[in-house]
Amino acid sequence: MSINPDAPFPWRGNDHVVIRGEFGVAGSPPGETPTTVRARTSFPSGGKPEVRSGMGRARPAANTATGEYLQLELLDKDDKAFAWSGGGRHVNVSKRHGKAIYSKDSGYSKNDKLVWGYYVFNSPPGDEPLRESFRQIGINLELRPNAVSKSVGNLHRGGYLLETEKVGKVKFYRPNPRASYDGTSGQQRAATKHARHPSTTCPPEKKEAS
Repeated sequence: MSINPDAPFPWRGNDHVVIRGEFGVAGSPPGETPTTVRARTSFPSGGKPEVRSGMGRARPAANTATGEYLQLELLDKDDKAFAWSGGGRHVNVSKRHGKAIYSKDSGYSKNDKLVWGYYVFNSPPGDEPLRESFRQIGINLELRPNAVSKSVGNLHRGGYLLETEKVGKVKFYRPNPRASYDGTSGQQRAATKHARHPSTTCPPEKKEAS
């Protein structure tokens, strides 16, 4: 059986929420309307991206250009899928990992949670890192550069942020694609092949040997 690289990404049971950004429809060139696939409501579907309504009529289930799911449980038999056009780029975010990091007992600080949200909303599409200095991020978040650096360190240690690029002594990071991704499902499949699983509790900072 051939596999469509643009089929919806298999989230393996984790709920995800699609969050709106600022840059046009995700995965679609300006002026173009994203395509959709059809799916069947009988899950598991055996790998078939097809979902049908209670009336037996095929309904859009996912955007093949972005890998975004349509919330089928919110659609009545006469409803139309929500049109994302005009809403800006969208990113798929793991609700399980998001809920975990914002939990009071996660060990991640308020600053960590603030910095994580900044990376989710400001990182470029695909596998590119956010090329902003800690000073730039700090100005926007009203944090000192050292506080941003500490939070990035915590998020990197916990696997929420991945080091992607190094220029001299400066390191740039991107969100772990298992927790947040802006791009097609085919890109996300490739990105998660070697991505670690984020730790839902903040790992302790390693002490340097004296």
